[in-house]
Amino acid sequence: MSFHDDCLVLDGHTDLPTRLWEAPADLGRRLADRHIDLPRLREGGVDALVLALFVPAALAPDTGWQHALTLHRLTLAALPAGFEAVSGVEPLRRAVGRGAVAALFGLENGRPLLVPGALDAAAAMGLRYVTLTHWKTHEWCDASTDEPAHGGLSAAGVRLVREMNRRGILADLSHVSDDAVRHVLEVATVPPVASHSSARALCAHPRNLPDELVREIARRGGVVMANSYPAFVDPAAARAEDRRREAAGAALEALEQDYLRDPQARWRERDALLASHPLPRVSLAAFVDHVIHLVERAGEEHVGIGSDFDGIPETLDGFEDVTRFPDLNAALLARGLDRAGVRLILGENFLRLLQEAERRAA
Repeated sequence: MSFHDDCLVLDGHTDLPTRLWEAPADLGRRLADRHIDLPRLREGGVDALVLALFVPAALAPDTGWQHALTLHRLTLAALPAGFEAVSGVEPLRRAVGRGAVAALFGLENGRPLLVPGALDAAAAMGLRYVTLTHWKTHEWCDASTDEPAHGGLSAAGVRLVREMNRRGILADLSHVSDDAVRHVLEVATVPPVASHSSARALCAHPRNLPDELVREIARRGGVVMANSYPAFVDPAAARAEDRRREAAGAALEALEQDYLRDPQARWRERDALLASHPLPRVSLAAFVDHVIHLVERAGEEHVGIGSDFDGIPETLDGFEDVTRFPDLNAALLARGLDRAGVRLILGENFLRLLQEAERRAA
């Protein structure tokens, strides 16, 4: 058995549910139009992944919650033999021991938690983290890519974070403003996760975390999981993404409502718009730079991987889909991390955090 096969490999953030909503497919077959399917997961030695129920910022809380429920139902129905949906650490380890790929669920954009009963339902569904917002500030949390309204969290946001933690659900700090990160660190009763955020010191995108907050998340026992989207990894790609938003942003917004009504008809139009303004190529080595940087600031016990696969329009050269996790493993070892540290980063750190949330909830 190779060292990679001996690791429990977990991808902490994927958008497989949204990809299924856009383009239903048989995940038991190798598929040309996405980053994740069962044959690819087997080839890449990936044992578990978090499936994000992504709620677009344009959806009001009631509509957004219904959308999250729809994504959950269709994803459960679409998972072929070889996957097991789980909600806890020990069930995950048992599923992996049986040779299955374990699937956890999270909610990406916590705005729908304003709906009465939604948080209890999220806990009953086994959701393990909530990304508090997405690209837009909403009623209770400020976003990193929008104007602030609350100085972090509103009073309702403080209550929701505490109630999430009480139910064993992690607060996910990706997408939130720096002040919201600080606010969550003040009020959370369980260490948080940043499920798909890289290092702002290496790529000054507001979606990435500054060193100060990386250290503070680690000090509180949390985990920062590096995101592989090229615009969050490389400064030139980040600038190109800014130009793309300037050139195509209005057209993308105009398409959004039609996309939400009929994604199967419209996702190709959206992707064509993005492809008409491509990002420069970025290498796996640049992503490894981010992982190493996070390890140097937070410690190897507080870093993970949240690829954002099936939710990003471009991927890294050398990390194009989940088959390339062995290459990431080898690259981390080549950069001087020892096997124990790589094992933590590839999955064990996130599982430790989930187990702590379970312990405190119990």
